[in-house]
Amino acid sequence: MDVRQLTTGDEAALEEVLEAEPVVNLFLRGFAASQPMDRGYWYAVDDGVGLGGVVLLIPGRLAVPWSPDPEHASALGRWLARRHQPTMMVGPRDQVDPMFAEWAGSRKPKRFHEQHLYVATSPPPRPPPKGLRRARMSDWTLLVERSARMEYEDLGRDPYDEDPELHARVVKERIIAGKTWVMERDGEVVFQLNVGTTGREGVQVGGTYVPPRFRGQRLCMQGMEAVLHVLLKHYPRVTLHVHEHNDPAVRCYERVGFVPYMPYRLLTV
Repeated sequence: MDVRQLTTGDEAALEEVLEAEPVVNLFLRGFAASQPMDRGYWYAVDDGVGLGGVVLLIPGRLAVPWSPDPEHASALGRWLARRHQPTMMVGPRDQVDPMFAEWAGSRKPKRFHEQHLYVATSPPPRPPPKGLRRARMSDWTLLVERSARMEYEDLGRDPYDEDPELHARVVKERIIAGKTWVMERDGEVVFQLNVGTTGREGVQVGGTYVPPRFRGQRLCMQGMEAVLHVLLKHYPRVTLHVHEHNDPAVRCYERVGFVPYMPYRLLTV
């Protein structure tokens, strides 16, 4: 069983592998379609006939696998162990776990979350709540702060401690690209969400955040309802990841029409 790094000549073969599960692979397919192959490291099992399991690695930031065969996942983990330091991983639980075990060896992750991939294909039957709009540059300072709080709550890491300038720049780029949505109540931003990967199979969202003082007022549900009404006009489905034990978030998403699709793992090092 051979593992190798993919090049531009492998783009068609990679797309064929990822098409096997287009919903799960929204992120990987979107990344492959929008970024050159050398923007990250693509590795795959190659048996001489075709590609098997694959993983995208953005060093120091993220690794995302698609490797339904656990032997392929383990082989990719051993390959990574010889070339890269472990980093955050997100993906199907039965793929991330064997890959990370080989990659990290005895090193334990700081956070080891049981997540679930959720999918919505129909907008809520109720009229969309009012107040949703795309974020503006006048929101930038506020969203930089709140995005950092969201990341700390979800991932246990504070971007101010790592690279505050990069964090602020990423938030700014999302606003300029029209990928951050907010909902207002009485002139205050009470809900925010980022639109991530988009493609013909759907759109993935994340970065959902309601400030603590506004929680318990059904604002997450209202914000998600409004977002679904907008996005499902243009895409066949909306997907997101949620921690299984985050009961308020799970209730919010299920009430607006999201249904569980696949067990996921998110781990950080």
